[in-house]
Amino acid sequence: MPPKEEIVHKDKLGRLILLGDCVVYPSHNSLEVGTVKKLNKKMVKVWRASAKPTKWYTGSNKYPQDIVIVDGPEVTMYLLKLNSAG
Repeated sequence: MPPKEEIVHKDKLGRLILLGDCVVYPSHNSLEVGTVKKLNKKMVKVWRASAKPTKWYTGSNKYPQDIVIVDGPEVTMYLLKLNSAG
């Protein structure tokens, strides 16, 4: 059995998407902030940052070209506010 090929996806700006990256992605008529949970063959599984763990929410599959990696102090503060509000 041949070894599995490594899955490589790049975001809208051409940066390499890795597991655990903080990203923004479209959801219905808005943008959501989330983290990358799984790299599938064609799509990326993202988990919404504001989602509470339930058996019904399983994340969202998004095409890599619809995702933008975000980082910096603004994102850190946003995530801290979400965690302290809950």
